[in-house]
Amino acid sequence: MTLHDVTSSVPEIGVAMIGSGLMAKSHTMGYRNVEAVYGTTPYRPRFAVLADAREDLARTGAESLGYERWTIDWREAVTDPDVDVVDIVTPNFLHAEIAMAAIAAGKHVYCEKPLALSAAEAKQMYEAAEKAGVKTLVGFNYLRNPAIAEARRLIASGALGEIWTFNGQFVLDACSDPDVPFTWRFERKLSGSGALGDLGAHIISLAQVLVGPIASVAGINKTFIKTRPEPTGVFGYGSGADLSAPRREVENDDHTSFVMEFANGASGHIEASRVATGRTWHQSVEVIGSLGALQFVQQDIHTLRLYLVGDPADKKGYKEIELGPGHGDYGAFWPFAGVPIGVHELKTIEVNEWLHAIAEDRRPDGDFKEGWRVAEVLDAVEIAAAERRWVDVPVLEEDL
Repeated sequence: MTLHDVTSSVPEIGVAMIGSGLMAKSHTMGYRNVEAVYGTTPYRPRFAVLADAREDLARTGAESLGYERWTIDWREAVTDPDVDVVDIVTPNFLHAEIAMAAIAAGKHVYCEKPLALSAAEAKQMYEAAEKAGVKTLVGFNYLRNPAIAEARRLIASGALGEIWTFNGQFVLDACSDPDVPFTWRFERKLSGSGALGDLGAHIISLAQVLVGPIASVAGINKTFIKTRPEPTGVFGYGSGADLSAPRREVENDDHTSFVMEFANGASGHIEASRVATGRTWHQSVEVIGSLGALQFVQQDIHTLRLYLVGDPADKKGYKEIELGPGHGDYGAFWPFAGVPIGVHELKTIEVNEWLHAIAEDRRPDGDFKEGWRVAEVLDAVEIAAAERRWVDVPVLEEDL
């Protein structure tokens, strides 16, 4: 038999990854896997350059993830003529500066959440991108879940009737040990809020795509572990602690819980916690309407639970929908139903949406506008918790 070369006419798109940690790995996996998962892609990602502030992190990150070059100056990466997309996976306080520089350089920008440290900053980022005509995306990867795609379809079809309530949780115990070291995530000027921005932002994004814009909030936040030891070595996930060093004061929330009213009159509740003892990792949403209800738990990613008021009396109750090829992007991974897919696979779905939006010159689902609107809610919750009162969230007429 004769071996045949494979040639491709798929154009390349140059990627600059700003950051080398866990999310750099997740995003790169998404770029690498998108063509294998979907069979085709409008662009073949080329891993042009990776930037990190430390030489050892930049070099090892580029080598392990397969980037052609590395630098300790993100500005070099952002202005590199071989770069079309700037992918920002840095600590939160750097998002705005890097994104604004990338937008000014005419690059498309993919940024992790929360988009910025404040809604005002996020709005500036969104408006700059709109003026420059570049595409943007925020890493709300749970929007890509086939279960959420089906939930959006059912709600939009009217199957649940008038939506009455939304409840969401994103809680984990990753920081419940008081000797988990102090990193940038516990420092307000670097991270902004704590559990609220890190975890709650994801649930806020789900709430707003499923139910609609949030119009007012009232909440409470708590910092249960007041101090933490200095880290040793790398300062990201999995850092070690220097238990002999002085402890630093934690500056943001371990737990935030808030109630809300949507612009359409529905009500809801969201809880975010990084100290939820016994909850290694738990994310769930529930939507209740006049004609039915939906429940979804991320750990049971292969099922969506549906209740319909109109079911016969002897058949009433929640029914499990086994997610399969007919739901969202599930079929790109498996030809039959019921197989769990993971969070990194949601990133692959997100990257597919991102590349297609660029190629089709359209607004991506979950762009900087969504990042700004989520930031508006984050700001309002922090004010509400600090002042123990209801706070209105600006609602755009176009979103009603």
